[in-house]
Amino acid sequence: MSSFQLVPYQPEHRDDYLRLLRRVWGEEAMSGAELDWWFQGNPAGSLMSVASMGGRVVGVAAHSLCRMVLRGSECLVSFSVHAATDPSARGRGIFTALERRHEEEAAARGVACALSFASPSTASVFLSRLGWTEIGRLRVWARPVLRSGAQAASQALDVDGDAAASWPNHVVRDARYLRWRYLDSPRGYLALRSPGGYAVVWPAKRHRRRRIAVLCDLVAPIGEVPDLLRRAAQVANARVLFALPGPGERGAFLSCGFVPTPLTLHLVGKELAEPLDTDLAAWRLTLGDTDFF
Repeated sequence: MSSFQLVPYQPEHRDDYLRLLRRVWGEEAMSGAELDWWFQGNPAGSLMSVASMGGRVVGVAAHSLCRMVLRGSECLVSFSVHAATDPSARGRGIFTALERRHEEEAAARGVACALSFASPSTASVFLSRLGWTEIGRLRVWARPVLRSGAQAASQALDVDGDAAASWPNHVVRDARYLRWRYLDSPRGYLALRSPGGYAVVWPAKRHRRRRIAVLCDLVAPIGEVPDLLRRAAQVANARVLFALPGPGERGAFLSCGFVPTPLTLHLVGKELAEPLDTDLAAWRLTLGDTDFF
């Protein structure tokens, strides 16, 4: 069995990284512009590595770092993202080796814990070989869009401090993070404002051979949520708008035509520098907290 080598990602690996993502994930793989924005632009930093075998890149993986509030204190967390193994090199433990490398690097930086939204193909690797813990599954909601694609200009996200400061465990949403995550993105996100909050919509995204719209983020007083949801549906350029409502928002989502779907996000994590909170109710996440929405 041929051995492989792990090396840190370098600019000369960019084309190989993109090629492998496209080979494994098809049209849903990130573009070159998305790769540059997501990894090079991330204000909190990124960990990236490739696996080579016989002079050829056969595996890629990364961790995106972000600032989160966990148990009331701000800390650094890493998300395992954008991994792929060439079909010709599967079964050799490449993903496991890449993941272990990034966990060690993250721990050396004092990262509190690692998180991932596991796919069916990676869940068993995380939970068995790598010793991760299942936190739970988050139910995705959706509503049909009858008249879609209304024109609107994206608005500024010049929030004061952490817009989600009242949430339990969550990604810190300050102006710098929101500017990078949504306004600087090549994906075409659309930001909508209300007097006390905001929503971010991805009007059209390719997903499993169809086009969908995604409510990526929503932070607002509960009284402003229904209007933001209606406006989000108006600018959606697809037949269905998906979202991940918070526990206190479900009534507002129901009133605006959203219903639970069979789709879930499988949240798993691993303790690094600090204990991992395994209570699903202690986490508040949105679809925009993933790398694929």
